[in-house]
Amino acid sequence: MAEITRVPAIVLAETFSQLRRTFGQPANLSVRLLAFWWEESDRVLPTTAASLQVVLSRAGELEFGGNVHNALIAQVCRENQLGLLTADGRQHRLALALGVDSTYLLAAT
Repeated sequence: MAEITRVPAIVLAETFSQLRRTFGQPANLSVRLLAFWWEESDRVLPTTAASLQVVLSRAGELEFGGNVHNALIAQVCRENQLGLLTADGRQHRLALALGVDSTYLLAAT
């Protein structure tokens, strides 16, 4: 059986948003699709005030724009010793700048 991993809460919120906005899924279906994660609270990693403080304290240095949520995801991964898998090159570079073990899924092989 595959190991169950944990996911930052902000990722679930963004996934819900994408299911609704991009794929036009009804709210009830979107919730059911994500239920696996939130039914067990130990699968969801919170975004804490400390996470936000770290990210915002580096906002100027790292030139955050609309990608602050990507930085929060990376910071939560860092705080919980989780690697980050992403198909977003900008998020990958940001994660590396924050000291996160990040894997860019679309990197040329």
